[in-house]
Amino acid sequence: MNSSVVTLANLGVVMVYDVTPFLDDHPGGDEALLSATGKDATADFEDVGHSDSAVEIMEKYFVGEVDTATLPSSEVKKNPAPPVQATTLNNQSSGIFLKLLQYLVPLLILGSAFALQYYGKRSKSNES
Repeated sequence: MNSSVVTLANLGVVMVYDVTPFLDDHPGGDEALLSATGKDATADFEDVGHSDSAVEIMEKYFVGEVDTATLPSSEVKKNPAPPVQATTLNNQSSGIFLKLLQYLVPLLILGSAFALQYYGKRSKSNES
């Protein structure tokens, strides 16, 4: 006989919790909760081995159930990729450009002032 475990997710039902008020009180810190947002966190919750009191606490943060058949995509995201903060070459090159301008503009102004003074004295001496 072939036995299998049937969960609500297998039936197309996902339970939704809003644990925002519990972020500061979570013994594992808020990062543990934030890393499980927007996905099926059943495995994450069960891997830690929460106590019965933790399961009771969860009940007060229960929002409702979502029938996955009503979702626009045909697949429930179980573990979406974490958002990536990419530093692009464009951002790095613009930073270098700004630093270059920060030093070059004052030097160009200073050089122009000396050049005007030098050529101004030179033209006065040629007129005399």
